[in-house]
Amino acid sequence: MKHIQRRQALAMAASAMALPAWSQSEWPGKPIVLMLGFAAGGPNDLVSRALALRLSDQLKHQVIVENRPGANGNIAASAVARAAPDGSMFLYNSSSLALSPALYSKNIVDPLKDLVPVNGTAALPLVCIVESSFPANNFREWAAHLRANPGKFNYGSPGIGNLAHVAAAIILKANGLNAVHAPYKGSSEAIQGLLGGSTQFQLDSVNSPLSLIKSGKLKPLFVTSAQRSPVLPDVQTLVEGGSKPIDAAAWQGVMAPARTPPAIVQRMAAEISKAMNSPELKATLSAQGAYSIASTPEQYASFFADELERFKKTVDDFGLKLD
Repeated sequence: MKHIQRRQALAMAASAMALPAWSQSEWPGKPIVLMLGFAAGGPNDLVSRALALRLSDQLKHQVIVENRPGANGNIAASAVARAAPDGSMFLYNSSSLALSPALYSKNIVDPLKDLVPVNGTAALPLVCIVESSFPANNFREWAAHLRANPGKFNYGSPGIGNLAHVAAAIILKANGLNAVHAPYKGSSEAIQGLLGGSTQFQLDSVNSPLSLIKSGKLKPLFVTSAQRSPVLPDVQTLVEGGSKPIDAAAWQGVMAPARTPPAIVQRMAAEISKAMNSPELKATLSAQGAYSIASTPEQYASFFADELERFKKTVDDFGLKLD
């Protein structure tokens, strides 16, 4: 299965070779839309808007982010899959695009058939956050508190099937803990639920709650990465806190409609790499606790296929099917 998925992804990355050639000088001829399947203000929105500004400057054409939240990013993915393959619309995807096929038996979009990988953009760890008065300061104390109060705490997420939801469910199950999931419509809304007391903890990409952590309104307990986050150097990792290691880094990227001409895919990929490696955007990413994963369409296709397989195994191992 893993090798089949990689071959499919690589074939998509090199697709449309029989289509009429497009001159790179012909593109872009109009503004470009990065369709984002999540609400404004969330972790994907923060990176995508910074990227759009750099691309606009490089391409001398406006690149805009359009938020179309819903169905764990599948509504936006479906819109891009149906769009004309002319390089005027791309999907700014999160890791949820590779996670959904593992969670749902019926999917709106088949990412290996309906879309073509363009390039990765950024990756960043998840952080577990609580309201500042919560009686725990690290994973061990948090786990002990939940263990003493099984099923009495609610945890928020940006939506059902989002990586933050699945990672929290995995961490709870792996450590024999129990809490009630409370899905929201996006990261910002979930954080408001946490601040308002409707939920008691949540996982989120580190860049989303960072300003609230620094202001003291939210408290970080642990990060899901193997190493501590440079923007939260005093916050322990899961393993440091005594948990089994959980591979739950959030990542983002760009996909195009299937049959988008290879010249456009390659040009957009090159522009993304140039933008993500610019000093200005590197500084922006670093301040958010994120880092670039930009490479090539072929490398992103291979990475995406590997993530599809990894998520499928994780979901199967932990019994997290949602339908």
